[in-house]
Amino acid sequence: MEAQEHRGTGRAAVRQGEDRPRESTLHEALSNIMGAYHHSQEMMAMVLGKFQETQRQQEEQYLGFREELRSINSTLCTIVGVLKEVLNTRRDTVAQQGAPDTSLDDELPTTSASASGQEAPPQDRHTSTAPAAEGEPPRKRSLRSRTKTENDAKAPAKK
Repeated sequence: MEAQEHRGTGRAAVRQGEDRPRESTLHEALSNIMGAYHHSQEMMAMVLGKFQETQRQQEEQYLGFREELRSINSTLCTIVGVLKEVLNTRRDTVAQQGAPDTSLDDELPTTSASASGQEAPPQDRHTSTAPAAEGEPPRKRSLRSRTKTENDAKAPAKK
């Protein structure tokens, strides 16, 4: 019977003072575990804060880069527009003199719409204007559907 009191839930043993050091050790260990848990929560909150700050900075950089690219694109569009006007003016001048000007035909591509002063519709990067039968508008065709020979012919020559 006395042995059962010692092995019981601890109440009988605590009454006799035998498990007191063990209980304080368990309490101290639990306290240490709780402290480590709270410390790890603080560290996770700090890491999350740094991550969110880094993410915010990257978003700001992205928006800045995007705005710079838009500005560059706008400038390039203006330059292309001016170059087309210069080309058209030069062609008009040469046409008035009586000789057709073909010296710049390969340097700056134009369409019949842009030659008449109208803005050409934007061209998709993945499509090409395919030749059409006479009297029909040009057809759009995927660049990916071209044959290897056609793609090689369109690619710049390797040096």
